[in-house]
Amino acid sequence: MLNRRLLRSKAVQALYASRISADANLQLARDEISAAFLPDLNSMQPQNLEKLEGLKRLALLTLGEYIENGQPANDEQVPREVIQTAYRAYQNLLQQNKTDRPLVVKRVLQETEGIYDEFLRVLALILQLAHQAELDRERIVRNPDNPFPIASGLNDNEVVRLLRADAEFEVEVIRRGVSWGDDMSVVRKTYREALCGDEEYIRYCQQPAHTPEEDQKLAQHVLRNVILKHEVPVEHFEQNDLFWEEHFEIIRGMAIKTLRSASSGKIQLAELTEDWDEDRFFVEELFKKAIENDREYQGYVLEQLKNWDIERVALLDMIILKTALAELIHFPGIPVKVTINEFIEIAKRYSTLKSGSFVNGNLDRLAKRLTEAGVIRKSGRGLIDNK
Repeated sequence: MLNRRLLRSKAVQALYASRISADANLQLARDEISAAFLPDLNSMQPQNLEKLEGLKRLALLTLGEYIENGQPANDEQVPREVIQTAYRAYQNLLQQNKTDRPLVVKRVLQETEGIYDEFLRVLALILQLAHQAELDRERIVRNPDNPFPIASGLNDNEVVRLLRADAEFEVEVIRRGVSWGDDMSVVRKTYREALCGDEEYIRYCQQPAHTPEEDQKLAQHVLRNVILKHEVPVEHFEQNDLFWEEHFEIIRGMAIKTLRSASSGKIQLAELTEDWDEDRFFVEELFKKAIENDREYQGYVLEQLKNWDIERVALLDMIILKTALAELIHFPGIPVKVTINEFIEIAKRYSTLKSGSFVNGNLDRLAKRLTEAGVIRKSGRGLIDNK
């Protein structure tokens, strides 16, 4: 159920997080240099504050040269102390960036795999609501002022019964530690406010028997209009998954497909992906190529934007353009139009209101220019012109 657009967005998220992390590491490197040229408060000798400030500024400039060129400018007048301090800060910066990058990718991949856990939580909530219905129907003392029909209930639903009896689902829930045990207040509130207030569910509970089609219809209704739409469970899912809005359609599709499988007489859990290894490789490789060739892509983009005020270009738009270039150049089997269209949609969803048109125009021109220059070379399915 994973799609390449989501995977592309995960690569963009990883690159954005990596950039923020690199900026923080750069500030630490600058702080390291500043600390190296602070006055020695324990010294009994007078401190030349003006000289220390000058050395600090010179070391910061030298750090910038290391970052830009990999080495300082050939200036014999720069004190050795300045060169050494800047070099140590530069090496620490490189090492920290090297350490952070795989961690960033690992985190976004874990978030992606976590979609399956949230899918299981959605299905588990159906069973929890069914259990609440069962407890409610077994009550000896009932509210005479607000009687709720108990001719049947969610716990009688054949789809729910099949889900409850499914061994694979039980194993997956246990293996992944999916539980509503700590969130029973959400379960009970969802049952009272969302399910018991739903007119279609009330009508269902008024009938003692139901056809398989009616059971399937009710199960789908509870999923779509109660669990995935009512504010009580949705607010909980949003708090539990920071990327719920992004993951929602995939989780919804997997849950719908799983419940529909009950028509065959056995639940078949929907899979998150047909080949997770391939999907993971795609994200990792896209991230890797964008990082490795950042300076090259920066040159392509700056050439394209030579008449723009580069400071006004959103950071995320730059990252989207560079990630798209990584795919255009290093994934020959993906058609140019597919890449452009996908990253336009990512820009529309995640960046500014004008980002879609910005990415569209500039990426289209970049693709044409780099194709003519032989930088972008497609093969196989990548040669398809998806107009």
